[in-house]
This record gives sequence, C-alpha cells and structure tokens, in this order.
Amino acid sequence: MNKFLNYKAPWQKFFFRWLDKRSKVDSAYQLASKNLYIFPSALGFAFLVMIVVLWLLGTNYQNNLILALSYLLISLFVVSILHTYANLAGIEIQFKGVPHVFAGEVSQWGFAIKNEHAKSRENIFARWQFAEEGEDVHFALDASSDITVNVPLTVPRRGVFQPGRLMLESRYPLGLLRCWTWLKWNAHVVVYPQPLAKPLPRAFAVDELSDGDHPVSGGDDFSALNNYKPGDSLKHIAWKSFAKDQGLMTKEFSQNLSREIWMDFSQMKQSDTEERLSILCHWALAFHLQNENYGLMLPGTIIEPGCGDNHRAEVLNALAVFGCEMPVDLRR
Repeated sequence: MNKFLNYKAPWQKFFFRWLDKRSKVDSAYQLASKNLYIFPSALGFAFLVMIVVLWLLGTNYQNNLILALSYLLISLFVVSILHTYANLAGIEIQFKGVPHVFAGEVSQWGFAIKNEHAKSRENIFARWQFAEEGEDVHFALDASSDITVNVPLTVPRRGVFQPGRLMLESRYPLGLLRCWTWLKWNAHVVVYPQPLAKPLPRAFAVDELSDGDHPVSGGDDFSALNNYKPGDSLKHIAWKSFAKDQGLMTKEFSQNLSREIWMDFSQMKQSDTEERLSILCHWALAFHLQNENYGLMLPGTIIEPGCGDNHRAEVLNALAVFGCEMPVDLRR
C-alpha cells in the first residue's frame, strides 16, 4: 500500500484548500515565512514532555540542579526553532524540466536549487505529495552554491500528467522540530502509452505497389534548382544555368515513397482502447528504429507518413493525449 496517498483526513483537506488559496502556482519560489511552516516533531513533543517532568520534579523537591537542567533544555529547544527555520529560509528553487516517459515509468523532475547565503544547508528532504514509498531525495547545499536535484515520481498512465505538490522538509539540527513547505508547480509531462509487443496488425496498411505520394530527397527524378552551397556535389551543378549567367546552381533530385505504412486505430481488432494505443506505440518505436515511413490514423487526427525524430515525437504525442483532457492531474 502506498502510504503517501493517505491524505484523506478532514484536517489535511482543509489545510491543502487553505494552502491553495494563499499560494499561487509558479515555476520558481524563494522559501520564506510566507511559505514555510514549523512544528515540533514526535521527538520534539517527547522532549517537551521530559522538560515538563523535570521541572515538576525540580519544583516538588526544590532541587535547583534539576530546575537548571530543565531551563537549559527549554533554551536548547527555543534555539533549535531558529536553526531549523534558518536551514530552509532563503533557498531559491526553480523548475528546470522533465523528460517524456512511458506509462508506469519513473519520471525525473529537475529542479535548480540555489543557496546565496554564507551558511551551508544540511539534511534537506524532498518528495512529491503522491510519491511511491522510496521516491524521495536527500541533499545538502554548501555555502553560496547551487545544485540540480531530480525528484522521482512514478506516472501511472498515459496523458498529460501534473505532479501536484512538492514537499521540502528539514529537521536539522536536532530533529526536535520539523520545518517544511508545500510548493505547487506550473509543470506537466506528456506520458506516452506503455509499449505492448504484439504481431503486426493487419490493420496497418502497407502501400508497396504504388509510387506513393510523399517525396523524399534522393532518387533519379529532377525536383528543383537550389543555390550552390560549399560541399554540394560537382556532378549536380547546373552548368547550363551557369552559362546563362544565372549564377551557380545545383540540381536537386527526389523520389516518391514506394512503401508507406498506415497505423489505423479504427481497424484494429482489440476492444480495449488502451491496448490499441499501447500496440500502436510499440510499432511506432519499431518503425522508427527500422527507418520506415509510417503514418497514424486516429479518430479526429491524421499524421501523414514520415520518419525521423520529430515525426516519432509527433506520433507519440498524439497517442499520449488521445481522448484525454489537457492538462489533467492523473492522480485525482
């Protein structure tokens, strides 16, 4: 069971509603009194109980040594409040980005964290509100330094995923107090469907007989004249144009695709939409690796056959957002 999903208590819902009203969604924050909260930890409460017991004993038995010890401990507690708060106050944190991932994978959300003070920051803990157990990061900051921290978060399914709130926490130096903040970010990641390896569906129409409709560079068919650029092949120079004082030009040749693969969502035999999208995702990746020219047909979306990294990204994005509201917090 994911222990970090248990934010169902009424007081917690009330706290987060209050928090959302007083803090805006942003891509950069500076930690200060307006967004930092501090409260005794469980150890801190036990420490206070011990101080009260010592004070009662000292008062009851009129033992000045015990009374002095209780006063010393309460002074230590008060000083710890200042040090625990100062360990986070003044830190600047900015969202840097997150790479695309497939459903079910762990996304890495990058943050640039800066400490401009001449004092190091120790034992800082970061995790997302809905993170799985173990998906957390501990780090420290040297004086007048900055670091990049990647905070992991498992994305459960495809779509446009918003991570929710990020918690930064510190119990430095004695663990008696807990200082923390919740930050909501103007950030999202496109989550691709989880690839599912299945045999090549018959619904994928392969055009191998015609000349195709999409020209690509190369081949034997003259396409156009372009201005000469250093490095162009000398055998493609248009000498007739040069003789007519039209400048140095090179001939460009092309050919139409003789093999075009259409991935058709509506013709697939699987009844489950997510299964269809996962199969399409698998074959889009396979065709990309094979340098095939493939297109995609989804209800309401047609992507013409092509190849290359940009084409792959366009196809995977279309599969990711198909039928989804944009953006949406998939955790809710």
